[in-house]
Amino acid sequence: MPSLAFILEFYLKASKEEVMQLLTDEELIEAWSSASSLVEKFEGGKFIMFDGWVEGKVMKITDDELAYTWKPSDWGEDTSPSSVHYKLIAEDAGTKIILEHRGFPDKKEMENHKSGWTEHFFGLIEAYLASKKV
Repeated sequence: MPSLAFILEFYLKASKEEVMQLLTDEELIEAWSSASSLVEKFEGGKFIMFDGWVEGKVMKITDDELAYTWKPSDWGEDTSPSSVHYKLIAEDAGTKIILEHRGFPDKKEMENHKSGWTEHFFGLIEAYLASKKV
């Protein structure tokens, strides 16, 4: 069975450096998500977000790429983690983010995550950035 995956693109009015900080700096993540997080910024480091709802391990971290495993707490014990990969590309006055999320246990989880990235992740970051521009 082929891996269940999708690729989404987002655009933020922030530099690549700022976007990487929004994805990896625990204080900034807490500011935009209103939830605690832990991101150990090295390969093999722990990754926890949304008050522990999702956990994983950092697989790659560079100036313009970030990848980690992703396993929500409501997935079963025997469910393998999925993987998330971000590629940041400077574009106009901001950054294009290409998000690839693969390895879902089923189509329902894949669809839930597809909308979740927009509503509960990048939507919150956009709102946070907009509030800072005021």
